[in-house]
Amino acid sequence: MRNQGTMIAAFALTIWAVALCSTGFAGDYKEFIIGEDSGFYYTIQKGDTLWDLSEKFYSSQWDWPGLWEMNDDIKNPHQIYPGKKIRVFLKETPLLKPKIVTVRETKEKKPPIKIETSFSISGMDHIGFLRKKAQPSLGSIIKEKDDKLMMSTNNIIYIKPSGKGPLVPGRIYQIFTTSDVKEKINDKTFKAVKHLIKAQVKILEHKQMYATALITNAYRPVYKNDLIMEYYKRDSILTVEEEPGPIDARIICSEDDNIMINDYRIAFIDAGTKVKPGQIYSIFRKNKLTDNTLWPLKKKNDAIQLENLESGKLIVLHTEDIASTVMILSSTYAIHQDDMVN
Repeated sequence: MRNQGTMIAAFALTIWAVALCSTGFAGDYKEFIIGEDSGFYYTIQKGDTLWDLSEKFYSSQWDWPGLWEMNDDIKNPHQIYPGKKIRVFLKETPLLKPKIVTVRETKEKKPPIKIETSFSISGMDHIGFLRKKAQPSLGSIIKEKDDKLMMSTNNIIYIKPSGKGPLVPGRIYQIFTTSDVKEKINDKTFKAVKHLIKAQVKILEHKQMYATALITNAYRPVYKNDLIMEYYKRDSILTVEEEPGPIDARIICSEDDNIMINDYRIAFIDAGTKVKPGQIYSIFRKNKLTDNTLWPLKKKNDAIQLENLESGKLIVLHTEDIASTVMILSSTYAIHQDDMVN
């Protein structure tokens, strides 16, 4: 009887442990945090299921395991709750194939349900941008308190005001630098001023000739003579538009001047007010004919123009007067300066 009681108690404990696991107390799962994590997401509505969302997003109910796999904090795929934000992925549109259609009696069709996808990006408040003219500076860094040449988070700095605006104690500002951009884009010279945001600072005290400030968050090394501007607040959550109208734009350069621009890099395109944040565009590269023979011969078909190759996707993050800041979402081929955007 004692052994039997022990077995019953052990069985009960096992069932209780399984129940705890199924309700989510066991295991560490990372939930998607809006504004801190980057990616596409959707907010669950009343009546939604992963099965139905798979049909709405990807025209196939059988893609629901992909949604479940991306959201490992969902313990039971059959139980999702309104208000929860889940990650989603953008699926490439398949090529249309001809098929035989049988004419049947038409029935009243329900209007398509519009699914609104959002994109969240961490660090939205310190992405760079291009403008025709430089942002006026409120001051420049004189030195670091302990004479450090390279400054970072928690360092105290001295700022020389420019007189073009106030440096208010307790207020947050940004440290930035500018550089001239002059590139050959689409057979024309493109000129702009690149603004690179390096850090956030909090003004501590404003003296007659200078101000002291604390670097609260540094994204890049800060140096003497770096500039100060107002805090550039941007919305870190964008409503996605996957099929905007056509544009004729080009890749100007990347934020960090990379020769090859890879996935998730920040770059700039020569389209300002023509686009808006959240729009997704395709990137194309020229598909050129190459002659690898030792003695190339001129032929009549040299003028053949091949269809451009789609090399990737990008999403617009921020717009200015003559250019926009974008993020490369995916790349099939290497993406370079002057690649086409449409």
